[in-house]
Amino acid sequence: MLSRRHTVAIATVISVVLLTLTAWGHRHTSDGAANAQGTAGQSATVHPASTTSSRPANTRSSRPANTAPSRPASRPPTASPSPSRPKLTVRQLTASLQALFGSGDSFSVAGYDLATGRSIFTGAGSGMTEASVVKLDILETALYHRQQTGYDFNEDDVEAMVENSDNAAADRVFRYDGGNSGLRQYNGLIGLGQTQLEPNGVWGLSTTSAGDQLELLKQLVSGKSVLNSTSRGYALQLMGDVEEDQTWGISAAADHGASSELKNGWLNIDSDNGLWAVNSAGLTTSGGHQMLLVVLSQHQPDFQSGVNRVEVAASKLAATLRSS
Repeated sequence: MLSRRHTVAIATVISVVLLTLTAWGHRHTSDGAANAQGTAGQSATVHPASTTSSRPANTRSSRPANTAPSRPASRPPTASPSPSRPKLTVRQLTASLQALFGSGDSFSVAGYDLATGRSIFTGAGSGMTEASVVKLDILETALYHRQQTGYDFNEDDVEAMVENSDNAAADRVFRYDGGNSGLRQYNGLIGLGQTQLEPNGVWGLSTTSAGDQLELLKQLVSGKSVLNSTSRGYALQLMGDVEEDQTWGISAAADHGASSELKNGWLNIDSDNGLWAVNSAGLTTSGGHQMLLVVLSQHQPDFQSGVNRVEVAASKLAATLRSS
């Protein structure tokens, strides 16, 4: 039989053991809650059984502000979006346009994406009959001449020349410019190297390249232009107000509802057996990007065929510009 002293000692030992076990269980329950919630500046460690953590929604992570989270190493690769558009190359564009217009010097196209800075050139590098797209050159020369001299032009003539493609009005603005001499001076100033003015002042038979026409268009959208903002805005306003039956061309590449500022040209050429030059140049929005597009064509069988082909080419050119 245990003595009273032994009984007290055993009871004391049992009490100590029970207290120790209780404290151990309480400590591990608190650590588990802390790990599930996490702390500011630390990643939370969640036990497998605690996938619905009690971590507050606004707890800050250790990721610096405006820094994208790094991808976990175990994350599977992301599948490509479907359907995806195949990339279009300049070589593919060239082959497509050769099939559309014919080989040789039948076409010259150029484009510039103002959003990405990407440029495209293909086709003939010179020798494309301008027809009435030369009126863009006549217009810019007049605007620059007015800036330099303060001597104003007849705005009715300028508006009729661009908005209606009026040839008699263009003759008068051409004379205001100083004829070929004035255009040659302006073209040299902005670096046109493939534009040859018709020696006798028959401006519609001057020849050019899409690359040179693209440089003319850039003068209307660049802060580095030799044309001031007033001149640039006035020119684009006129090109946005061309009469309804002259809104064909590069506008075919425009997004639905987007406006286009353009100048077109068309001419059946006696020295080319009556075949047609059909051209379009201007500014439009395609795929959400503002673009400068130039499509020049010649040796076309008739006016309407030329228009249809120019519009197909403009859409293909814009699609290639969008494909990076």
